[in-house]
Amino acid sequence: MNKLSLDNSAEWENQDIQKRLEQMFNEHRERLLRMIEIRLMPELRKHLDPVDVLQDAFLEACRQLTGKISAPKSEPIIWLRLIVSQQLIALHRKYCQSQKRNIHREVSMNMSCRPESDSLSLSGFLVGKLTAPSFAARRHELIIKLREALDDLGNDDREILSLRHFEQLSNSETAEELNISPNTASVRYIRALKKFRDVLKSRQLDDLLEYSK
Repeated sequence: MNKLSLDNSAEWENQDIQKRLEQMFNEHRERLLRMIEIRLMPELRKHLDPVDVLQDAFLEACRQLTGKISAPKSEPIIWLRLIVSQQLIALHRKYCQSQKRNIHREVSMNMSCRPESDSLSLSGFLVGKLTAPSFAARRHELIIKLREALDDLGNDDREILSLRHFEQLSNSETAEELNISPNTASVRYIRALKKFRDVLKSRQLDDLLEYSK
């Protein structure tokens, strides 16, 4: 499908907004669901279906565009991720407040931010890709070890690995998401990937290196 032309507000006014949004959400559905699975707090993941979170994000997107907010000028996936981020932040804040947590998990409502990716979710996703019987038998052990390996990385390294390696954004999409140049995004990703591979080696997880390429 060709990239939608989202920088023309009149185009949105003259077309069926809901239909256009349905097309956008369906096109990027798998990547958005993966984003939710990776960035939803573990405590909330027990009670919330990522599909329901995505549905709420869709309704919010409809509300914003029918509320005469300017049509998005960014790549479709970046704008959709922003809407999803807003939903996740609201859910996280609501949970933190209900638990009376005023802590580091309290998330900024800055429109350019996103909830942090969760190391446990990332490790579970990576182990889920390992289909060999030897990996299946060690699933729980591998998740723990991979979580520790991911925690050894800095936040910036873990974030760009999440965007590129797990959430499957392109280099240009990652650059726009992080508000950096494509060249900087590429350098950061290569550097973070090398660090992760070095950490896996140091933790004697060499048999997983082929999955960190």
